[in-house]
Amino acid sequence: MPVICYTEYKPVSESPREINIQEHELGRQLLYTFLRDKRGIPLSPADISVTEKGKPYLPAYPEIHFNISHCNGLVVCAIDEEAVGVDCERPGYFGEILIRKVLSVSEQQLLADKAKTDQARQEWFFRLWTLKEAYVKWTGTGVDTDLTAFSFSFSEDPDRTDLQPRCSDPSVCCYQTKLPSGHIVSLCHTGKSGEITLQPLLRG
Repeated sequence: MPVICYTEYKPVSESPREINIQEHELGRQLLYTFLRDKRGIPLSPADISVTEKGKPYLPAYPEIHFNISHCNGLVVCAIDEEAVGVDCERPGYFGEILIRKVLSVSEQQLLADKAKTDQARQEWFFRLWTLKEAYVKWTGTGVDTDLTAFSFSFSEDPDRTDLQPRCSDPSVCCYQTKLPSGHIVSLCHTGKSGEITLQPLLRG
């Protein structure tokens, strides 16, 4: 089953470029640390290649799939034996134009039903947004994907920390959690639904 390694961090500076470098390095460190400590596999940057669509992979270890995501204050890395995509965000302001651009009709209705307060509206938008991003990263299709062409729904109590959303694409399994920091982490993976391991690593 998939493992999600993560670390919270404090920005090294106010420069977006330097923060991006910091996040990138932390993502690679999560991957290196997990594979070294849990699998006995030492990696270096030379071991990582990128597909034409921009998805990183390990040519020497085709049985290991991984995906990295980062946002303000958090970096995550998902690792599994089959295809995996992960995304993270801290809910906050979003442009209203994104609703029709990103969400399917059923998801727009879900957002409307959940939007009892501004805070709830932001949280549920980013619950859906991170699932969309995780799905695209799982497929490896890149940024040209029509995000309204597939949908997510929830059947569990939203007050639970860990959820298993359903996707209109039955070939993918989904997982979502809300960390104590308020960050939402969403995962799409190949295989069966089940326990997902969350593992904090490093200190950024």
